[in-house]
Amino acid sequence: MKIIATLGPSTSNKKVIGELINSGADTLRLNFSHFYEKQFQEMLSIARNIDENIKIMADLQGKKIRIDERLKETFKIYTNEIVYFCGNDAYNLFSEGKDKIKIIPLNINSEIIEDNEVNKISMKDGTINFEVIDKNKGFIKVRVKDDGVIRAGKGCNVPGINYKYSELSKKDKESLKWAINNNIKIICQSFVESKKEINDIKKYIEDNNGDIEEIKILSKIETSTGLENYEEIMECCNGVIIARGDLIPECGMVTSVEEEFELLKKLKKYKKSKEIIIATHILDNMKKGTLPTINELESIYTFINIGATGFLLAGETSIGKYPIKTVKLLSELMNLYKK
Repeated sequence: MKIIATLGPSTSNKKVIGELINSGADTLRLNFSHFYEKQFQEMLSIARNIDENIKIMADLQGKKIRIDERLKETFKIYTNEIVYFCGNDAYNLFSEGKDKIKIIPLNINSEIIEDNEVNKISMKDGTINFEVIDKNKGFIKVRVKDDGVIRAGKGCNVPGINYKYSELSKKDKESLKWAINNNIKIICQSFVESKKEINDIKKYIEDNNGDIEEIKILSKIETSTGLENYEEIMECCNGVIIARGDLIPECGMVTSVEEEFELLKKLKKYKKSKEIIIATHILDNMKKGTLPTINELESIYTFINIGATGFLLAGETSIGKYPIKTVKLLSELMNLYKK
């Protein structure tokens, strides 16, 4: 079994990275949704100087809906306030009135918004929510349900928006190229819904002198379509990551938990040949506190016994206050619970 620890502000120096590895993390994750080349290069160098055989994962952004980079300012939103989401093309054209109303551009165009039904929007793993009031000409009028901060690059969950994958994005190609050039042997693609997305990654690796035989490719399951197409996805990659941070707001709490366990039961037959990783909300309580909840301990036990081969820690190690304690505890629990 394995522990994948995300590197970030809490785990970016030599001492902490060394302790992460010594505490049980056998794979370090670089999150390319927030790529900072200089910092990534430094962390990569530190990790390999500590342990030249440490596994590194490049986690690509994929086709996640985000606040578009056209938004240059950062601003706060407040409960019951009225704000507007829009397509990036509409934001480009809209200039008059931006100083009077708050407009949030998404990294999709107006046509996609118009062609799909949108009932709710959320951010930050479902902790910031918006009630949809109206949708017209690529604009979505919403009421804010939770205070929060808006800035470019933040991920959004918009159940109902379904736009077909066409090809690897420019950002993912740049990230893949960097990973290949830096000899990273684990590639993870986010929001996978079909085998084409994985086959495109394989082709890009081959076209850019990467050794496809040595590189493992993992697929993140984060949407209802990904859940439905798990068999074709599993066939063409080395395993899946069930990423609950987006799966829950995409599918709803009750539905996602139920389908997650059903999927794990179906995936159990692959356990000896492929990775089945559970991601996010593993030990959330340890981000700020030193102890896990009973529910978190029970969930880890259940996941291990139902077929999971490992866990991916996200905020617990990238921004949490106790990354080393978290990895050490998870390692102890995995050794205790494994069959």
